[in-house]
Amino acid sequence: MRMSIFLVLTLLYLAPPGTVVSREIVYKNRQGDSFSHFENDSLFSFLPEGTIIHKRTKDKVYCFLPRNTIIQGILCRGDKHRGWETVFYVNGKLALAWLAKSENIQGVPCASASFWTELFGGTTAVSFYPDGQLEKCKLARDVTIDGHALKKGDHIRFTPNGKLMLEK
Repeated sequence: MRMSIFLVLTLLYLAPPGTVVSREIVYKNRQGDSFSHFENDSLFSFLPEGTIIHKRTKDKVYCFLPRNTIIQGILCRGDKHRGWETVFYVNGKLALAWLAKSENIQGVPCASASFWTELFGGTTAVSFYPDGQLEKCKLARDVTIDGHALKKGDHIRFTPNGKLMLEK
């Protein structure tokens, strides 16, 4: 089996000595699209067994979690039918997640995701900057941030240094 460049770089830079390396298995569907998963998740220990990594770019890894999973203290939505994509930066930090339940993230009440909210209520995706700082979310309840009264359902965004960005 050939080892992907991503796996080699991860092994060289992120894996501590003694880490057991997972074997990547790549599949192709009838349309020619490929996706992969790891036979043993020891290299990506924060991902549950059955996670499908379906796309990689130079700075992000895109995957489908097989079930709701706590990642970096956040309950991320997942299901076996590949309904909710979770995205990581190559440094292992979350880039995008769909919450299985409403949660306070860095003091901000972020709304949970559901089929119905996505269909009728605008996106509930929660995005992060590469350092883990909250970038944007949909509010789960009324809140005041930086002296601004915000309503449940508002979509908010922060600068990389954590300041609320207001729409003009």
